[in-house]
Amino acid sequence: MPSPSSKQPSFEDALNQLEAIVSAIEEGKIGLQNSITEYEKGMKLIRHCRAILAEAEARIQQLQVTEDGRVSTGPFESPSTD
Repeated sequence: MPSPSSKQPSFEDALNQLEAIVSAIEEGKIGLQNSITEYEKGMKLIRHCRAILAEAEARIQQLQVTEDGRVSTGPFESPSTD
């Protein structure tokens, strides 16, 4: 887990970083050792993006249809990331 002082990138920034990593690896712009390092960085970014998407999905699922067909919302509780 990152330290409280480290700032996580937004979903869009993480995707941009992933695209740059994939491009650099595919185009052979970096050597094998750097490719492995960038791959590891990319996997961390993927986990970060998945966490953001899971939280967004949980928030969306809070919208529920009542018995009379109306949409109601419930309180959102952020899932634990232990």
